Amino acid sequence: MNYFNLKVKLVRGQFAILMLGMLLQRSPAVRILVVLEKALSQPVSQVVRLTTYVATALGVFHATVGATQFSTAPGNSPFNAEVGKDFAISFTVTGAPKVPARWEIQGSLPPGLTMASDENGTLVNGRIDGNIVSVQGEPTTPGIFVFNAQAFNNEGDTDNNKYEVQINVAAVLPEVTRDPAPTRVPTGGRAQFFFESNGVIDSVQWLKDGVELVGEIGLTLIIESASEADEGEYSVEISNSAGSVVSEGGTLTIDDEAVADLVNLATRGLVGAGGDIMIGGLTVQGGSTKTVLVRGLGPQLTTEMVPGALADPELKVFQTLFDETPVRSQLLVTNDNWEEGPNANELAEALDTLGKKLVPGSKDAALLLTLNQGVYTFQLSGVGGSEGVGLIELFVLD
Repeated sequence: MNYFNLKVKLVRGQFAILMLGMLLQRSPAVRILVVLEKALSQPVSQVVRLTTYVATALGVFHATVGATQFSTAPGNSPFNAEVGKDFAISFTVTGAPKVPARWEIQGSLPPGLTMASDENGTLVNGRIDGNIVSVQGEPTTPGIFVFNAQAFNNEGDTDNNKYEVQINVAAVLPEVTRDPAPTRVPTGGRAQFFFESNGVIDSVQWLKDGVELVGEIGLTLIIESASEADEGEYSVEISNSAGSVVSEGGTLTIDDEAVADLVNLATRGLVGAGGDIMIGGLTVQGGSTKTVLVRGLGPQLTTEMVPGALADPELKVFQTLFDETPVRSQLLVTNDNWEEGPNANELAEALDTLGKKLVPGSKDAALLLTLNQGVYTFQLSGVGGSEGVGLIELFVLD
């Protein structure tokens, strides 16, 4: 064997070893042996070309096909999000020999976020089909959440790497949107304070004149039997991991002449047919009477941008009678169109006084009636069995 032949054999061996190491990353053993035998039987120049071709086709030479990258939009991990605020990112692999056909996901998404792909895929058992994957929604829980994503095509790995995505969800300071309201009660009366808020609340603490009330950590503050010692300003402090805020105060005043009357009651919902009509109730006690105005609305709701409003409501009033067994109901009065009742002029005047006018010619229903002591029900239905969204509204006049 001369020096030149020895050199050729050494060069072939070096390329064969290099090719073997590359192919072991992605090819079955049988295929490696076949390619190796073929390479060793070729001239040196062909060995170089063959090795480069095979490795490039398998995605080993990224310099040839473009470096594989994990691409995210917007920005790079870690990503920052806030509880209750819109969040969205997307990711894919670029520069790989083949685009991803599916992804395997390991780890956890922040509660409130969902994963979807450009092929309408959803995450099921740690797998989602598609090329580009998005994570979006409104996080509900603060914390640090990490998941790994690995891309595959229909033949195996698109890219060997598992890419880590970290989403840091920060809590947002809660907000009091409605402060406790001032209230007046007689001695021994029951006082109750409410508040409304936005954001995540981890704890509640009620305060009197700025001092914490021991054990008062509920969403509502109730004073069962109020006395002069309970007079003061009541506020609430709400907290989460981002911090705490204190509401404005509502003053409690003891006033033995304080009285209250129920003047309005309303309910809105879907009015169906048959047994699914809307029914409200009222009880009158004492030896006197109560004059009430009742509206059964449908078309009026359309002017207030309520979709699917009842086109032609009909209002009926029944009194429950206990003088016989079983208990029965007696129909007292009914109205289809509010302008067609026997006391239409008086009704129109009462609607005007209350600031509750109805559109002339509308098919809304309304009644003005005086009720003795008893139990009454108000039924709202659609003429001819029609269905839609309706509202029963009751005003106590005197």
